Amino acid sequence: MRLILLLLGSLVGCSGDPAPPSVASPIVGTPLARPVDGIVHAAGSGAMVPLGRALAAAWAARGGSPRLVVEASIGSAGGVRAAADGAVDVGLVSRALNDEERGLGLEEVPLGRDVILLAANPEAAFDRISSDDLCALHRGAHRLLADGGHAVLLLRDRGESANGVLDRAIPCMAGAREAALADGNLRVLYHDAAMVEAIASTPRALGVSNLGSLVASHAPLRTLALDGRRPSLEAVADGSWPLQRPLALVARRDRVERLRPLLAFIASDEGRAITRAAGYLPPTGTRAP
Repeated sequence: MRLILLLLGSLVGCSGDPAPPSVASPIVGTPLARPVDGIVHAAGSGAMVPLGRALAAAWAARGGSPRLVVEASIGSAGGVRAAADGAVDVGLVSRALNDEERGLGLEEVPLGRDVILLAANPEAAFDRISSDDLCALHRGAHRLLADGGHAVLLLRDRGESANGVLDRAIPCMAGAREAALADGNLRVLYHDAAMVEAIASTPRALGVSNLGSLVASHAPLRTLALDGRRPSLEAVADGSWPLQRPLALVARRDRVERLRPLLAFIASDEGRAITRAAGYLPPTGTRAP
C-alpha cells in the first residue's frame, strides 16, 4: 500500500491491539504519489472510517466518479500528514488541526460532529456512571460500580482525540487516565474498531468509543448515561451532551478540483442523511473549498 512508504517505526502497547505506525514525518527523499485516475484515496482517523465507507458505498451505488476508497485507520495525525505529502487525496481528521498542521496549507472541509460515549459489554448490569466513579475506576481506587459489580476497564492510547474530549468535560480525567496507563496491567486499544470488539468480547468491559463505530459494528453494546445524561445526535445538536468532537476532510489544494463532485454529494441532502444514519451529526452547512 502506498501509505507504507510514509510510515516510520511502531509504538509498543501494554497488551492486545497493536499500536499504529508512527507518522511523524515522511521518509526523506520519498517522491510524492500521484493521484490515481478515477479513484480518490482517503485515510486518517479510525473514528471516521465507518462514515467514509458508508458515503463511499452510496456514492458508488449511484455511479459517482471518482470512486472513493477509504483505507484502514492511521489516525488523524497520519491522515493530515498523508494528505500533505500526497500519499492520499483526502485526510480524515476527528479533531481540530494544531498550529503545525494548519501551517501545511491544506484545505479543510467540515464534515460534522462525532458523538463520544462510554460503552459497556452487554452482560454488564450497569447502564450509567458518574464522572467521579469514572475517574475512580481509572485511578484504581475501586473497580466496583454502584450496582456492586466489577467493571473491566479498557483504555485508549494517549494519542486518541476522544481522551481530550473527556478531559475537557471531566476535570479529573487526565490525571486518572495517566494513573491507569501507568498501572501497566490494563489493556490499551489503539483503534476505534478494536475498542468496540474488545468491549463486545470482554464480560463487564467498559471503555470510551463513539456512536459511529457502534452503529457500524452492529454490536449490542450498552451506551452509558454520564451524570444522568445520555448520548445521542439530538443531545449533541442541542448542546446537552458535552462529549463531542469535530470531523473534517483535509486535502492539498492541487487535489481539490477532482474532489468537487464527491464533496457536493457529501453536502447534499442525500449525503447528510447518510451521515446521520451512520451515527454522525452532519454540519449545518458544508463549505466547499
